[in-house]
Amino acid sequence: MKKGRHRRFEEARALKRSSDIDIEAVFSVPKGPCEECGAEPEDSHATWCMAEDALEEEYS
Repeated sequence: MKKGRHRRFEEARALKRSSDIDIEAVFSVPKGPCEECGAEPEDSHATWCMAEDALEEEYS
């Protein structure tokens, strides 16, 4: 198995060549209410809701 930079390069190259990825879906706003507190996408979450904190941890 290849390691490091070369492996990541090959993964990125394969990802670019695949056409089944919907980039718009990656950046879209969730369509339904929050699973934890029930807030709609345009509303703010409840103070006790941890859903946004979980998303921040996932992407940091």
